[in-house]
Order: sequence, then C-alpha cells, then structure tokens
Amino acid sequence: MQVPPPGRRSPHGVAAPGYPRAVAEVSGGAGDLHVATVVVNVQDMRRAVDFWCAALGYRQREAEMDPRFVMLVHPEGRHVPVSLQLADSGPREPVRLHLDLYTDEQARHVERLVGLGATRASDWPYPDDPDFVVLRDPDGNEFCVIDHAAL
Repeated sequence: MQVPPPGRRSPHGVAAPGYPRAVAEVSGGAGDLHVATVVVNVQDMRRAVDFWCAALGYRQREAEMDPRFVMLVHPEGRHVPVSLQLADSGPREPVRLHLDLYTDEQARHVERLVGLGATRASDWPYPDDPDFVVLRDPDGNEFCVIDHAAL
C-alpha cells in the first residue's frame, strides 16, 4: 500500500499529516500484536509491589516475589497486568510514558493514592479545567488519575 503524502488522505479517509497513519495498514496489519502488560521501573521492589497492589487491587501473579521482576494481575483477569522491574536509577525528566488510571471517583482515589504513598505533581503545567490529576508513585514514576470511568 502506498502512503499518501502529508496533507492527503488514505483510501480510508485518514488524514496523513507529517507521520503517515496509513503505515498501520501495510503488511497485513498488526495481526496478534497487542499490549499484554505495562512495565514500571522501580528501585524498591517490596515498596512498589505493596503500593501498586493496594492502588489497583491487584495481586502478585507468582507466589514468591522475584527481587528483579514481578507481574501484578487483576484478581479476576479483567484488566491489563502491571509488571514491576528493578532499575538502578530513578525516573528521568522528561517522562516519556506514564499510566492513565480512569475512574468516576477521581477525588476519592487521588486522596486514597496519596495516603498509600503517592505524591501530587505540583510542578505539572496543567491546562485550564483539566480532567486529570498527575501523581508520582513512591519511586517517582508519574501517573494520572483521569475523571472518567471508561475510555
């Protein structure tokens, strides 16, 4: 499939500004490729397991904790797992990737997460009337609590 030049549209009506969206359509598409887990780098595995299990209501997949890598899963298998990986250093700015947690009870969950050890990112450049709150986990990894239950 030929990619339309910037500003033109693909046969499916998708605009192709700068970076062509039509690239996803070539070579049979994504096939079985999918996001299966999100990996968060941490410096204190025990603290991170405790925080994220309490934050999300998840549990460790394995009975014994590997000090270098732990996968956390939803007890009913309904949501994407979160994996924790031991890192030598803390997060670096600017953060290039973060988790978005969705809820209809944003204020309650923000306070609950802060009580579990998260901190508010007071230095975040919020837009006017944001629907999200930026927090940092105990390792300093940023994540957002979005004021919507569904995507």
